[in-house]
Amino acid sequence: MSDFSRQPALFYHLGVRESFDMANNVILYHDTDVDTAQSLKDMVSQKNTASSGNYHFIPYTISSCDDYLCCESDAQRRASEYIQPNWDTILGPLCVPLMDKFISLLKDIHITSGTHYKESLLNDIRKAREKYQGEELAKELARIKLRMDNTEILTSDIVINLLLSYRDIQDYDAMVKLVETLEMLPTCDLADQHNIKFHYAFALNRRNIMGDREKALQMMLQVLQTCDHPAPDMFCLCGRIYKDIFLDSDYKDNSSRDKAIEWYRKGFELQSTLYSGINLAILLIVSGQQFETSMELRKIGVRLNSLLGRKGNLEKMNNYWDVGQFFTVSMLASDIGKAVQAAERLFKLKPPIWYLKSLVQNLILIQHFKKLTIEHSLRQERLNFWLDIIFEATQEKTNGLRFPVLVIEPTKIYQPAYVSINNETDDRTVSLWHVSPAEMVRLAGHF
Repeated sequence: MSDFSRQPALFYHLGVRESFDMANNVILYHDTDVDTAQSLKDMVSQKNTASSGNYHFIPYTISSCDDYLCCESDAQRRASEYIQPNWDTILGPLCVPLMDKFISLLKDIHITSGTHYKESLLNDIRKAREKYQGEELAKELARIKLRMDNTEILTSDIVINLLLSYRDIQDYDAMVKLVETLEMLPTCDLADQHNIKFHYAFALNRRNIMGDREKALQMMLQVLQTCDHPAPDMFCLCGRIYKDIFLDSDYKDNSSRDKAIEWYRKGFELQSTLYSGINLAILLIVSGQQFETSMELRKIGVRLNSLLGRKGNLEKMNNYWDVGQFFTVSMLASDIGKAVQAAERLFKLKPPIWYLKSLVQNLILIQHFKKLTIEHSLRQERLNFWLDIIFEATQEKTNGLRFPVLVIEPTKIYQPAYVSINNETDDRTVSLWHVSPAEMVRLAGHF
């Protein structure tokens, strides 16, 4: 740096380092000339202002005792010009040993780099969730996880986004193992946070191996006892666990059903949402109540319709979760027309299979326990077709002989139809018939 002719080349190489995101750079200058040092300091200051680099300019001098001293202030540098053998005791207190300066600087750089790395990691996880699905997302998460070799980079946001990513691909075992790994780290307390415990309990309930649901329920009850301001989702998760226990009992465990109602009711009273309200309404119907005679169900129905109205027009909904809730509420209200429209809209949004399986659970309960109005009409045929499509989409294998299909017309319009296969005779046949030929449906996409 003391050689003016070499300064352009040195700054060029610093720019190259910036292009590789090597933002932290230290420039050492043997302070033999105060004016040159000031000029270099000004140049570095301009670089810090004009670029993304983080430059540290350190002028130093050598005492008569061969001590390397950092002289950053003007007073220090001017004093160093007049160093005499007996002046070391005067200059020493004014200057920082160069080694100490390096140690302090490296600590600061480590903190800054760590923060940048955490932000980069978090952004990569979020981008992966937006860009990939299924196996592709699983591969990307595995690649990202290889970079997490240091527990110091883990933050609550990073862990939560990882858990949500694993949830998106239904890798509940990975969710459980991630939190249990955090629990084993002696210097990490992330697993003690209520929001992470919530996702851990959710994963345990979904994984559902021996003892998982009991452990999930116990954990959520402890969280609700210790949390000052529990979120409605926490109450609803308790309701979901009891609901799943009820479903696993083939609708015989009425105690779990009633406890599920109690927890969903608490969540709905704390903050009315479509999720809590739909589950509460369905379970009340399962318990024997009906909209015609239950004041509570009527109030819930009014609230659900109000919440749906806030979502806007059905055709403008782009979230399959919202459309699925619209469909379920329409089924609860026995509104065949709206149910058909919602099913068609849901088809366009290509919801994941795991969501359809959850939707089917509620539809089965509604069909089994709700008093349905028997209607023989084209609308009812269309609804039955879409119910068949949704149910069929959740089946990994099928042994049936009749299948719901959508036939694309030359006009690019999809027509609901059924295909029947007869392979039991020598004369094997395939038959196709339209559900409602008079009504064409303009759709795009597939389950």
